[in-house]
Amino acid sequence: MIITSLIKNKTRNLEKEIEKINKEVAFLEKQLSDAEIDYIYLSSPKKLKKYLSTLGKEEYLSFDHSRIFFSTEQFLKHSLKEAKSF
Repeated sequence: MIITSLIKNKTRNLEKEIEKINKEVAFLEKQLSDAEIDYIYLSSPKKLKKYLSTLGKEEYLSFDHSRIFFSTEQFLKHSLKEAKSF
C-alpha cells in the first residue's frame, strides 16, 4: 500500500513536470515561428530596398553568398557547424 502511494506521488510529480516542459516548448516554438515570419518579411529584397532608401543610403555593401541564409534552419545548422569547429 505504501509503495503504491509512493509510486502515485512520483508519477503525479513527473506528469506536472512534463506538462510544465510541454508549455515551455510550445511557448518557444511560438517564439521561433514569430521570429521566422519576421525574418522572412524583413529580409525580402523589396523591404531591404525600401529601408535603404528611407535611410538615405543609396550605396550599400553586399554580403558574400555564404552569409545569406534562406531559412532559420539553414542559419542554425551553419551556426552549429561554426560552434563545433571552435
